[in-house]
Amino acid sequence: MAKIVNISEIHPTLGFTEFDILEKYRKSFNESELGKLHSVFPFECMAKAAGLSDRRLGRRNRFSPSAKIALMVLKAYTGFSDRQLVEHLNGNIHYQIFCGIMIPPSLPITNFKIVSAIRNEIASRLDIDSFQELLASHWKPYLDNLHVCMTDATCYESHMRFPTDMKLLWESLEWLYRHICRHCRDVRVRCVAADSIYANNANRKFCTKYGISTSFVRKGRAAKDEPLRKVLRSELSKERATRLEGSFGTQKQHYSLSRIKARNRKTEILWIFFGIHTANAILMIEKIRNKTAKAA
Repeated sequence: MAKIVNISEIHPTLGFTEFDILEKYRKSFNESELGKLHSVFPFECMAKAAGLSDRRLGRRNRFSPSAKIALMVLKAYTGFSDRQLVEHLNGNIHYQIFCGIMIPPSLPITNFKIVSAIRNEIASRLDIDSFQELLASHWKPYLDNLHVCMTDATCYESHMRFPTDMKLLWESLEWLYRHICRHCRDVRVRCVAADSIYANNANRKFCTKYGISTSFVRKGRAAKDEPLRKVLRSELSKERATRLEGSFGTQKQHYSLSRIKARNRKTEILWIFFGIHTANAILMIEKIRNKTAKAA
């Protein structure tokens, strides 16, 4: 007997009382934030795009293809370690409904490394371009201002353990940066912000060539419409500081991206991908609710 069963497969075997209880759990799940998060992801399509399949020789998979994708979203949403995620999955019916599985209390999952195995399987098949195109097309009907595109950059730190060479190098950089800042204050020299690096001549020429508006500080003589340009730069700077940098901070603090504990490049990319798009999906919940309310 399999330890884990898909919920869709157990309906015919349930008595009326058990079925009613499950339906009550399902109703409370649909009304929760977790249920709304589940509704905005096209799990079946994502599993198909990743090439995940139930049809394979050997032992039957405990998780269906869509359940594997859902498990990665659930990890990003909860911020749990692999061990904590399995412990909560065993005892939380809403987490099980999110993944579309039912775990008998007498036969819980005991091998927490199954999360790592699934992560490695998906990471080896992850095509970011096709996944992002899939999510964009799924969310497009609920998005506004599709003609606007804003870009910025950030760094997601990897979790490094002492005393590796990379960890020692990182601590050296932190020490050096603190002393540079202290020295700049002593001699009254302004530290150059990283964002100022973007406003180089090559980037200015590229943006001018393609008509891209920026928040770069003006160089040279003022144009005739300088007051309007000044307002535009101010608005772009404000949007960038609040929306873009704010979203980066939210992802790092709440979606497992503060210190990424992946052990290879592919799983690190997968970790970042699901963290970013789980944060995006939470924002999509409100957009979908508003669009649906207007349509009604």
